[in-house]
Amino acid sequence: MIFLQKEGFMEKLKRKQGELTQAQKKLAEYVLQNLEEVAFMSASVLGRKAGVSESTVVRFSQLLGYKGFPELKEALREVVIERLDTSKRLSMYLEKGQEEHILFQSVKKDRAVLDLLLETVSIRDFDNVIETLENAKRIYIVSHRSAYAIGYYLAFYLHWLGFPAVLLKGKDFSYEVLTLGDKDDVVIGITFPRYSSETVELFSFAADRGMKTVAITDDYLSPIASKASYVLTVPTDFISFVDSLTGPMSLVNAVIVALSLRNLEAIKERLQGLEKVWEEKSVYWRESYKGGKANDK
Repeated sequence: MIFLQKEGFMEKLKRKQGELTQAQKKLAEYVLQNLEEVAFMSASVLGRKAGVSESTVVRFSQLLGYKGFPELKEALREVVIERLDTSKRLSMYLEKGQEEHILFQSVKKDRAVLDLLLETVSIRDFDNVIETLENAKRIYIVSHRSAYAIGYYLAFYLHWLGFPAVLLKGKDFSYEVLTLGDKDDVVIGITFPRYSSETVELFSFAADRGMKTVAITDDYLSPIASKASYVLTVPTDFISFVDSLTGPMSLVNAVIVALSLRNLEAIKERLQGLEKVWEEKSVYWRESYKGGKANDK
């Protein structure tokens, strides 16, 4: 793995500045202004965003001394991940200041993430994941830290749809639970920079046991991607010192809807049965409920 500080990248760029073509100068400017985003883009997406050709991206990478764009991107990722320390992110955010109200700034960044998701997601891989989950005997979900919210949300709605989903929590008993799995089960791993060690270890354990694995992560360079049967990449962005999970949540929503459409009549019957249970147990609040029981009036 190449370890490159930001200063190292800047030094390379400064040394080669006189050799850059006009298109490469335009690309360099975009990279410097969007370092965090570029570290998780493909060459084609970067070229489109920067207004240059994909071949320009490749030649730019080689001019700086890298074998190709993947090697340059890995170097940039090292820089970005090193900057993901929350205290550093807070300091950077405060130093940058706010050009507009934080509400508009946050929503605009989330909207940009969703646009990038539509440009980068593989429809073929998505459809393969849906088919794999539909035929799974059991679905295990591994997600920790801030990504736990996404895993919980996914498990919640898989239960609604009648899928046998198990949300693993920490290492306590998780290895024991996974030893019960086999090749007919699927493990979904969800993690993003700075990557949860627990998620990486449990996901790798499941893959080594021959279980089907689905990685929902930021890039094919993610530590869980190499162990995955299928990888669904989803861009993330950083608002101040907290992670934005808009992209991952949108992808998970699409997975839930796609699964429900595969067997619509059975899902309708399932939900009708749940509605009766919710009504009987007063799961959802109503004005007519008093003391947990329905008002007869």
